[in-house]
Amino acid sequence: MINVIKRVEVWGDSVLKGVIYDEIRKKYRRLENSNALEKLTRMGVDIKNNSKFGMTAPKARNLLFSALEKGIDAEAAIIEFGGNDCDFKWAEVAAEPDKEHKPNTSLNVFKDCITDMVQALRQKGIKPILVNLPPIHSGKYFNWISRGLDAPAILKWLGDKELIYRHHESYSLAIVNLAQSLSCNYIDVRLPFLMKRDYYNYLCEDGIHPNERGYALINQTFTEYARTTMQRLLNS
Repeated sequence: MINVIKRVEVWGDSVLKGVIYDEIRKKYRRLENSNALEKLTRMGVDIKNNSKFGMTAPKARNLLFSALEKGIDAEAAIIEFGGNDCDFKWAEVAAEPDKEHKPNTSLNVFKDCITDMVQALRQKGIKPILVNLPPIHSGKYFNWISRGLDAPAILKWLGDKELIYRHHESYSLAIVNLAQSLSCNYIDVRLPFLMKRDYYNYLCEDGIHPNERGYALINQTFTEYARTTMQRLLNS
């Protein structure tokens, strides 16, 4: 008899929280009843979503460690970070484009945090599942982060706008590499976007959060994963 995973904890940022930018209201809001986890709950999976807007891997590691000490009632845990970790303090970049600026979380620290979370979960008998990042759109995101700032100064520091995409991608690739080196299951939410010729139309105005069409892609990806992989995770 196959033991099916029924209890899952989620540790992520605004993507797995289901956050979009509402272009009419001009503010971020949660996309109720249509986030990346909705279809999993419909399939009978009990989800506890700990995802938070703006969350980074170091902060999440501390929160996860604390939760594990208190006790987590779950068979698997989904981990998704990187979008906030790779970001920069753009006001500081605009003010001093000739200086060196570091991301919120360096890539090495980011990888260490994900590794620590995976190992801590396994010590408690919980299956870790890593999630990579949906792609961003450099043009949209550059316009977003340079609002009210010195855009030419930011571009001077970047060298070219596509550095934004490449830098963000390095954190997504780190997740994939860690999934391989740590023998973790992982959910590839990036590929469905990249398979779309107009993937930018699946992102919000800010160029980084999925819009409703984007979340539909993520929903489909999670559903397919649940049907094909989660059913055998407990038996691996």
